[in-house]
Amino acid sequence: MCFWIVTYTDWACGFRQRTGRHRAECNRWTCRLSYSHRDDEHDCERDCTGCQMDDQHLIMEHNRGVCGECREAGRGVGEHPGGGPNNGANGANGTNGTNGAARYSHVGVPGELDDWPQ
Repeated sequence: MCFWIVTYTDWACGFRQRTGRHRAECNRWTCRLSYSHRDDEHDCERDCTGCQMDDQHLIMEHNRGVCGECREAGRGVGEHPGGGPNNGANGANGTNGTNGAARYSHVGVPGELDDWPQ
């Protein structure tokens, strides 16, 4: 099954910034969404799948600074307006393209997040 990887950077102010969207190709000839889907005569309805997996949301970076908006407004750690993943609002705010319903995975070195604000 093919899917999209959506990448983010978390800022110390609580803003989760979307940084990219990347297609993950399964390369299965039975997947209708794959570039490898077979193009010969076959019963696609019976033999193939066509459901795309849910987007995978990965937080790739943790920036210890505040975002540009907060820097300009003089706000500090955990003070991004509208809440955010790091300041107790149960998900990112609406300005970064998410609604808090997505499940995020953190990519990082063990111990890297130990002192990150929760």
